[in-house]
Amino acid sequence: MATPLAPEISVPNLFAPVPAIAVVAPIADPADPGAIPAAPGAIPPDVAPAAPVSTGRNDMSTNRPMPDPNMLAPVLPERLHMPNPAAPAPSVAPIEAPPGTLRIGSVVVGRPDFLPPEMGKQFNDAVAGTEAGIAQSLDSAGFEPSRSDRIAADLLGSTTIGASVGALVAAPVASIGAVIGGISGAIAGIPMFPTGTVVTTIFGAAIGYAFVAWPAMAVGAAIGAAAGLAQGLLMPPTIAAP
Repeated sequence: MATPLAPEISVPNLFAPVPAIAVVAPIADPADPGAIPAAPGAIPPDVAPAAPVSTGRNDMSTNRPMPDPNMLAPVLPERLHMPNPAAPAPSVAPIEAPPGTLRIGSVVVGRPDFLPPEMGKQFNDAVAGTEAGIAQSLDSAGFEPSRSDRIAADLLGSTTIGASVGALVAAPVASIGAVIGGISGAIAGIPMFPTGTVVTTIFGAAIGYAFVAWPAMAVGAAIGAAAGLAQGLLMPPTIAAP
């Protein structure tokens, strides 16, 4: 029988996790040194670090942040001229898209869930490179850098919107073209039944849809490009010319 005045003796479990207060993340297993929690403020290993962003517009080592839309220089016609291919303006760094988005000039949308982040970055980098090339050409023509950035962004963004509208308008007619193309493809693939028939049907439907949709998208893109160019040129300045 235990004596009431005698203290209880217990053997601690050396491998039990140490209780902590106000700690949300689980305590790592001491048997796994690589799982020891990182210091406060450290980036978790499963979170990719943000892409480096430069502060200079012509710093080609990294991408640059999105320009301030409230800083727009005026258009000075007396300074405009045809670009000289032998003496172009300095290269312009691409603009880094906001995290989790797809950016086409002035159009920024959330990245769809079905598109992996790596493919989204490749898309953004390709578009940003094109935008930077347009901005460099505008710099070479005598536009101020802030105006060049604005025109390049509006040009790409409005072109995208115009092409999307053209595809939407042409969708009903293009669907009929897809049906006709699919039937034609199925007939053409009868000698290769069954696998060949499926392939030719899909191919014919795609050709039939594109035959109607692409012209409408091209017209919409052209209209959008003209509208974007006019918007970038005519937008009132917010700062004085340097």
